Amino acid sequence: MPKPKNTPLRVFVPLIVSLMGLGVAYAIYKTNKPASLSQPAAPAATVAQPDTKADVKAETKADATTPTQTPARETPTAPAAPAGSPLTGLSAKVFTGEPLATFDSTVGGDTPKGLDRARVKFSPIGAGVSALTLADHFDTIKRETHYELQAEHKLAANSVQVLTPFAALAVEVTQAGQAPQIVGLSGSPDAPVWRKMEGAPAGTFEAFVVDASGAKVLRVERRFSLAAGSHDLKLTQRIENLSASPLTVRWYQTGPVDPPGDSGTYGGDKRQVRVGFLLPPDRDPTRAAVLAHSHDKARRDVLGQRVSQVAANGAAVSVYGDLPVWPNAASTEGKHEMAWLAYTNRYFGVAIHPLFDLNSAGGRSLAWIGQADRVVLDAGSGNEIVGMRLTSNPLSLGAAGGAGSSADLSLGVYVGPLDRKQIRSEPLLAALHLDKMVVYNFGGPCGFCTFDAITGLLLFVLRSLHDYIFHDWALAIIFLVVCVRTCLHPLTKWTQIRMNRFSKQMAAIGPKQKLLQEKYKDDPAKMQQETAKLWREEGISPAGFLGCLPAFAQTPVWIALSAVLFFAVELRHQGAFYGVFQSVQQKGWLTWWFLGDLAEPDGFLHFGRAIATLPILGPVTSINILPIVLGIVFFIQQKYLSPPPTTPMTPEQETQTKMMKWMTVLMFPIMMYNAPAGLALYFTVNSTLGILESKWIRAHMDKYGLLDLDKMRAEREARRKARGGAGAGNGFMAALQKYAERQQETQKKFGQDKRPGR
Repeated sequence: MPKPKNTPLRVFVPLIVSLMGLGVAYAIYKTNKPASLSQPAAPAATVAQPDTKADVKAETKADATTPTQTPARETPTAPAAPAGSPLTGLSAKVFTGEPLATFDSTVGGDTPKGLDRARVKFSPIGAGVSALTLADHFDTIKRETHYELQAEHKLAANSVQVLTPFAALAVEVTQAGQAPQIVGLSGSPDAPVWRKMEGAPAGTFEAFVVDASGAKVLRVERRFSLAAGSHDLKLTQRIENLSASPLTVRWYQTGPVDPPGDSGTYGGDKRQVRVGFLLPPDRDPTRAAVLAHSHDKARRDVLGQRVSQVAANGAAVSVYGDLPVWPNAASTEGKHEMAWLAYTNRYFGVAIHPLFDLNSAGGRSLAWIGQADRVVLDAGSGNEIVGMRLTSNPLSLGAAGGAGSSADLSLGVYVGPLDRKQIRSEPLLAALHLDKMVVYNFGGPCGFCTFDAITGLLLFVLRSLHDYIFHDWALAIIFLVVCVRTCLHPLTKWTQIRMNRFSKQMAAIGPKQKLLQEKYKDDPAKMQQETAKLWREEGISPAGFLGCLPAFAQTPVWIALSAVLFFAVELRHQGAFYGVFQSVQQKGWLTWWFLGDLAEPDGFLHFGRAIATLPILGPVTSINILPIVLGIVFFIQQKYLSPPPTTPMTPEQETQTKMMKWMTVLMFPIMMYNAPAGLALYFTVNSTLGILESKWIRAHMDKYGLLDLDKMRAEREARRKARGGAGAGNGFMAALQKYAERQQETQKKFGQDKRPGR
């Protein structure tokens, strides 16, 4: 006689598996909301220039390309101001007649696999960066356009509203007994205040601050340099006092600006502002431990919300209000010091950090930066460009020629992939623990269970499989899933056996339990007592139901594996199966893109542009087949684990079963439609192996009679005799049942004592 099918188990197991899978997909997909593409509104204000007031606000709106003072035209003579005389009418010196071609010079190069890792072009706006591209990374697998990590942004082609990365903005100058004066250093193409230094290496610029008579008061020098084989751009900058009076200055410049975003794609916008920090000396005397993640914020939180303000003409306008990034309330309370500030997207990061001698203690703090604020180039809802503005602490400069007449404002800028191994290969970055800006975590409700130790181990195994065995990332992913399932197999096997045995026992006592429910339907306490007695007689322990809990212990591993495959930059632009689909086709074919980039959808038929934007899916640029294969696998899984029930189900049970089946078979592949091919491959392989594993475990249970009720009773009797005949009555769960019965008797007696007349 064939064994009856275990309908409760076969409904419950796929329910648990499906909920786990949907939880992973939801955690990834919850931010997958395309940015609003509404028509840009007229900007309420411009950005990146400090206010002319002495108490500079955290967020200001003056034009980045227009100094707050009228620039002074170059004069034939520029005598130094005499000591003690007031410095009035300070402004930036304009270099008239000098060609802007000096800013066409570049630092680094963009030859793939060459000596340089990046190429930096400069802007006349504040001697900042107009474009920074990476040599070994491209926009697409066609490798035609280098990946641009930082770029200068304008509201329009000829707009004066500009946000330039790492541009000098202004300097506040205070002379003893005089009011502070702010001098704009942005300049403009028509009135450049920066020039290339003669005889200096490429990327070296200087500017001067002069007084009303044209006498030079300050000299500012900026030099960008990039060592061969390094992603660490060095910005060496100094302010020198040329006057005969001691001065106090405060420096303003931009930091990183928006890296390219992933808005509208699977997973949503993953850009983050991250901060590495030091603890105060009383908590860390070594000043060597750099912590992270306590002050991280998603870009949407850094952007914030617009607030209403009154413009100069009295009209109400909506602008982005003050929003300091550093320091914040938590950092002030903890007395934290900033070690580095990073702006990351899914695969790349831009991080500013101090330059210091590795042989000396300390130096890991960006001590000269007193404040970092968010600034916005507002092109309308969904089209904002976010940048950082750095404000120095007050710096004292001695008179020209004396001690302390200059101040060092240098910093390093890491510009490259979020690759821990690569970051750690540079000693300075390793000493700063800059690799902590690399995070494999979706955030949200599943963020707490993505442990760094798990993701680190999984990434190590994935790299090892690729580097030493397969030399193909798709095969490495497949065998990584095999390795993980193999390691978790004992726990999976124990879980499924325990749940199957519990389900079989419950099915066997189903008719008796139903009779008890009908007999004692008006006496819940008695029904509970009799049910507990029945369970003891049949040797059923409530702990058997807890057999599903170990399945949840595996959840962090699978979520961590999903996060690794989603964020690992190693998979970007890597073709599957040795790029066979690209090697046998021409680039112009629609199917040439198929599995050509494991970090993007599989692109079975790739259109090269978005042909539609659909709810949930987002932009549709290709027809993808891996999600369809995934749906087929889920359908087979449902058919295998949930055969037609042998006992009648209630209408509610039938509805729930159908809903779960359709959600798993249809909704999960739809949510995964624009998922990276590597992630879709992982889910498909994992589900297929799960089916085969469950089939093997079931065969094992049938072979050894683990679901035979008579055998289970015999085992129970043997255990009872081994315990001296006490049976299940001495077990822990039995003790709990007896305690519950005593409590019920007490409550029942108490209820009788409260009857009228007592």
